[in-house]
Amino acid sequence: MKRPVPRPPAIKVGLVLIGHGSRVPGANHVLEEVAGALRRQYRRYVIEPAFLELAQPDIPSAIDRCVAAGARRVLFVPYFLYLGGHVGRDLPEHIAQARFKHPGLEIRIAPHLGFDRRVVAVVVDRIAQGLRGGKWT
Repeated sequence: MKRPVPRPPAIKVGLVLIGHGSRVPGANHVLEEVAGALRRQYRRYVIEPAFLELAQPDIPSAIDRCVAAGARRVLFVPYFLYLGGHVGRDLPEHIAQARFKHPGLEIRIAPHLGFDRRVVAVVVDRIAQGLRGGKWT
């Protein structure tokens, strides 16, 4: 069942999907795929992928693109399982820098992925794939 997509507010909103980043060629493509899927669902929002480190685009660049597209509000969407140093410390630091660079920009952080039964369902699916791949079932 598809979830209804909320109507966008009168003020343009940017969603910055933030992943860790990797030096491994092709590894960062997953975040770009997720951002593309979000663009199809949230058509009137500005959706930008960004990486905390090791890859481009970085967070400031993604924020700049949102602002250039007219966003006056930006929501960080952490693509992280854990509330660790990156989510709890680094992302708030990026928010402070963005507020300094873009006065008047409203910016906040959505909850990280954390524990969610839907994530468990994906893990169950991967276990099944692994067991079948090894012909263990």
